[in-house]
Amino acid sequence: MARRNKYADDKQAVLHTKFPSTHFLSNPTNVDHTYRWCTFFRRNLHRFATDYLGLKLHWYQAIILYLMGICNFIVIVACRAAAKSFIIALYSCCRCILYPNSKVVIASATKGQAKLIVTSKIRNELMAWSPKLREEIKGIKDNQNEVIVYFKNGSTITVVTAGESGRGNRSSALIREEYRQIKKEIDDSILSPFQTIRQTQYLLDPYYENISELKEEPINTYISSSWLDNGHWMWDIVDMAESNMLKSYQTGDIDTCLLAFDESITLKHNIRTMKQMQNEKKKQDSLTWRLEYLNERVKENTSAFFSYSMFSTNMRCKKPFYPRKNVDVLAHRRNPYAIPKQQGEIRIVACDMAFVTNKKNDNSIFSCIRLLPETTTYQVGNVEDSKNMKRGYRRIVCGMESIQGGEGDMQAIKIKQLYADFDADYCVLDARNGGILIYDRLARVLYDEERDVEYEPWTCMNDEGASNRIKIEGARPIVFIINASERLNSEIAMEFKSVLENQMIDFLIPLQEAQESLIEKIPEYNNATSADTQIFYENPYLQTQELVTECIELTYTKKEQTGAIVISEQGNNRKDRYTSVSYGNHFACLLEKDLLSDNDEYDYCCLFN
Repeated sequence: MARRNKYADDKQAVLHTKFPSTHFLSNPTNVDHTYRWCTFFRRNLHRFATDYLGLKLHWYQAIILYLMGICNFIVIVACRAAAKSFIIALYSCCRCILYPNSKVVIASATKGQAKLIVTSKIRNELMAWSPKLREEIKGIKDNQNEVIVYFKNGSTITVVTAGESGRGNRSSALIREEYRQIKKEIDDSILSPFQTIRQTQYLLDPYYENISELKEEPINTYISSSWLDNGHWMWDIVDMAESNMLKSYQTGDIDTCLLAFDESITLKHNIRTMKQMQNEKKKQDSLTWRLEYLNERVKENTSAFFSYSMFSTNMRCKKPFYPRKNVDVLAHRRNPYAIPKQQGEIRIVACDMAFVTNKKNDNSIFSCIRLLPETTTYQVGNVEDSKNMKRGYRRIVCGMESIQGGEGDMQAIKIKQLYADFDADYCVLDARNGGILIYDRLARVLYDEERDVEYEPWTCMNDEGASNRIKIEGARPIVFIINASERLNSEIAMEFKSVLENQMIDFLIPLQEAQESLIEKIPEYNNATSADTQIFYENPYLQTQELVTECIELTYTKKEQTGAIVISEQGNNRKDRYTSVSYGNHFACLLEKDLLSDNDEYDYCCLFN
C-alpha cells in the first residue's frame, strides 16, 4: 500500500478511490505526482511553458513569466518590440491550463489591438509551436463581435474593448494591454468591476468553503510602453506597484512585481538589429525615441508654454493628406488619397522657410490645414425659433512636409505642388529670414521639370510693399505674408493656445494607432519593399509627432513692461513646425472674424494692413 502524502488532506488522500482501477489516477502515487507537478508548475510558470508546452524562452521572458505566476498585481513598462504581446499570450494560456475555469480578459483601447494577441500570437504562433497547447484548446471564436479562446477545462481568454461595449464581462485575471491608452474612468467604472474570485466546484464543498486561504485574489495586470509623465494615471499605477513591491519584499509576502525593459533587451536577444534601431532613431523625434525605445519616464517641462494634454486631447483626425507622386502626375492619374472639399471649406498651405541645408535644427515646413465652418444650433422656445450660431472654423492639420532648406526655386515649386495637390485656397508665408525671397519666386511663372507643369504667378494679398516688388498681369492674390513683431508673435502664441484649449483644432491620431486601424488598409504600405514607400505613408503621422514634441519643449518668458509672451526653443531643439502651424492658425483667426460677423454674404476676401 502506498504511503500517504503528508501534505494531502483527508479528501485528497482518498481521491484515487474515486477512479476505476484501470484509470491512471487510481494509483495513489500517480495522484500524488499530479498534485506535486501541478503545484510546481503553478509556482514556476516558466517551467510549465518550457517543460510541458515545449516552448523556448529567452532568459528575460522566463523571469517575467515566473514573477507573473507568483504575483497578483503585475505592472510591466517595456519598449517597442520587447515581446509584450507574446508574454501576454503565453501567460494567459499557462494560467488557463493550470487553473481550470479561469476567466482571463484582455482589454485594450481598440479591440483590434487585443485581438492580435489571440489571432497572431496564440493561434498563429503558440499553437503552431506547441502540440500540447493545441490539445488543451477546445476552439477559438473569432468574429466581429466576439474573440474568445475556449479551453477543455472550462477556462476562457476573452478580448474586450476598454469602453462601454465591454460592460458585463467577468474575469479572474484582467490584463490591460497598452493601458496608457485606456482612460482611467473606463478602468475604474468598467474594467475593474469585471474582477471576481475564480469559481471552482470544490469551493462549494463544505469541507473547503470556509478556508479563506483557498479563495484566490483576482489577478490585475497592467502592461504598456512608456508615456509622458504629465499627470497620466499610468504613473500612479507604477508608483503603487513600486511601493507595494518594496513592502512585500520586506514582509516576505510577495504579491506585486514591477518590471521595465528598454531597447537593449531587444538587441541582446536578437529581436532587433542595431541597424534597425539606428534607422528607427533617424525617423523618430527625440521625445518619441525616449519614450518608445529608451523607455524613459519623461517628466513634462513645468516652464513649457504648451502641455502634452493640449495636443493629445485634439489628436482625433483619421484622414491624412498625401501629396501626389510625380510619376502619377505625369501619367495623369488622380490622387487615390485625395480628400474631397466640403461646403464652405477653406484650405491653407502654411510655410516656414529655411535656407541652410546642413543646419540641423532648421527645416522648411509646409503645413496643410483644412478650415471647416462650424455652427451650433440653440433652441429658443419652439423648434421653428431655433438659432444657428457660428462657432468659427475647425482647423484640421491633416498633412505636413519638411525639407532641409535648399535653393529658392526648388522650395517655391514644392509650395506650388502642395497647393495644387491639396486643392488649397491660400498660402501663408513667413517673410522673415529670407522668406520674402521665396515670395519673389512665387510671384513669377514657375516651371516644374519633374511634373512638366507651368505654375501661374501669385501676388501678396495683405502687404502692398510686397505686392509691389513684382507685378505680373493676372497674378492671383492668394499669398498672406506675416512679418511678425514681438507683439504679433505673442498674439499668435496666445491664439494657438486658445484653439488648443477650446479643442477647435484636430491633429492626426498617433502613428501606432494609425498602423493598427488605418494604414493596414493601404496595400502599398503593407506590401512595401522599400523604406521610402513605408515612410511616405507614415510621414503625416511622424510629422505630427515632431510637431507635438517641438511644442511641448518650447519655453516662454513674459516681458514685464509689455506683457508680451516670448516663445523660445532650448538648445538644438526646433520650432519650425510650431511656427508653420501657428501662423496658419493666425490666418484662420483673421478669416474667422469675417465668418463671425453679421455679413451673411461671406466670401473669400483680400486683407490689407
